[in-house]
Amino acid sequence: MKLLTCCLLGLLCANWNLASARGEEIGLDEFFRVIQAGNVADMMKMMHPQLAERIDPPILEAWLQAVSFRLGHVELISPVTSLISENRRELTAEVFFNKGTAEAELILENNVVVAFEVKSEHLTNWFQRPTSLDLYHSQGRLFLQSLTNSDWESCRKALHEKVSRELTDQYLQDSLTTIETRTGVQPEIHYRQARLVIQPDERLRQIDLVYELTGSRGSLTMEVMVRFHGMQGHLVGFRFLE
Repeated sequence: MKLLTCCLLGLLCANWNLASARGEEIGLDEFFRVIQAGNVADMMKMMHPQLAERIDPPILEAWLQAVSFRLGHVELISPVTSLISENRRELTAEVFFNKGTAEAELILENNVVVAFEVKSEHLTNWFQRPTSLDLYHSQGRLFLQSLTNSDWESCRKALHEKVSRELTDQYLQDSLTTIETRTGVQPEIHYRQARLVIQPDERLRQIDLVYELTGSRGSLTMEVMVRFHGMQGHLVGFRFLE
């Protein structure tokens, strides 16, 4: 798992019920206690908002489950190496689980997690799929609603930045014309199913979300494609299905 980090622009409001709410310093012991509990909400509360924005809860939940299943329970955290400067602490240690070991790094600013990494051979290819697809098919629906409403700006915001830059207004308009020719103006959008595209090494390549658009003229089936980078899914394209 690659280091997850963010730029610290402000302090996180201390309205949560973990160590920082008690005025205590978060350390690796507290960090792994939350990991072992497997509670996504508590894990997200430890993070700076900018880091949390880059992590999808269903992917974080899959990671927590992978740590639990592949490494098991923490038995010992070796003496922690600390690098401290002003309000920043960088903590590293070897962590011994009942099924293996891991190298852990935790970076905090003002007692808020801004980066973390847990490296272990047991976590190779840990990501198989999100624990839920609700977040992504909702994002896909919002994209299609923006498209059928001729809201090009919202369409671009819904897509991955690189894809968004390459998408022209004309392409979006042509796509809308195709939709309206087949369905009529502002069709209803119904999510139907998801298709998982798996690579030869069994890693998830992408998820194709299938929607049916129905209106006064008829119906049309479309796919919205989602790919994953780090702990976040991104809409990377759409297409019409015959």
